[in-house]
Amino acid sequence: MDNRPIGVLDSGSGGLTVLKKVIEKIPTESTVFIGDQANMPYGDKSRDEIISLTRDSVKFLLSKDVKLIIFGCNTATAAAMSVIQKEVPMQIIGVIQSGALAAARTTATAKVAVIATHATVESHSYLKEIKFRNNDIEVKEFSEPALAPLAEEDPAEDIKQQVVAESLVPLKNIDYDTLVLGCTHYPLLQKEITEVVGKDKKIVDPADQVAQYTYNVLKRDRLFSQGPVKHEYYTTGDAAHFEKLARDWMNDKTLKVKHV
Repeated sequence: MDNRPIGVLDSGSGGLTVLKKVIEKIPTESTVFIGDQANMPYGDKSRDEIISLTRDSVKFLLSKDVKLIIFGCNTATAAAMSVIQKEVPMQIIGVIQSGALAAARTTATAKVAVIATHATVESHSYLKEIKFRNNDIEVKEFSEPALAPLAEEDPAEDIKQQVVAESLVPLKNIDYDTLVLGCTHYPLLQKEITEVVGKDKKIVDPADQVAQYTYNVLKRDRLFSQGPVKHEYYTTGDAAHFEKLARDWMNDKTLKVKHV
């Protein structure tokens, strides 16, 4: 038994898609979420910058005495996870490994497309992880720099549809049956993405597998909580804007966000 909370970090609000799945899968666990909105997007930053910013979020979560940390950000997972794993005493769970596993299990034609930030695509992390699981799978990666900021801004629906449609034009020219949402902001735009790619495509949200893996780790290490449940939300950016996004996505009108 371990009543300490689970820590989740992200470059902004996208990690809420992971947090929501974790809470649904393990409702008895408390959580602490930190979104680095002041510095997002991470996708166009250097690896050193991403490591430094991620390290700051990890330090904040450690100050909250978390029992494990989930990198609810593909870019942070790709650029910083291997470095920071060596610096902290507890388990870190990333989204890329989980997303790759889900994609390898989902595709029926061995043709997978990945949309992600520039930094994640440049790392080829999804390609490597998917190929590790099944080398016969053809993986094509596409950088979509406009989508994460779009999800953060949450503009009118017609603007969302236009930007998503323009961003996903390259997908029309390739053959694939499975699309990996390689940034945790993208599930916030899943309706618009589905409208563009079509309902015949299988869409993989790595958050589902992250939640299951987190459950497995807690069970393996006997870290399940038996105490009262509490969820804390923090942002380095505009707390009021973040609170609106969080309340809508988490379906909790009483949710409060603090600025750090």
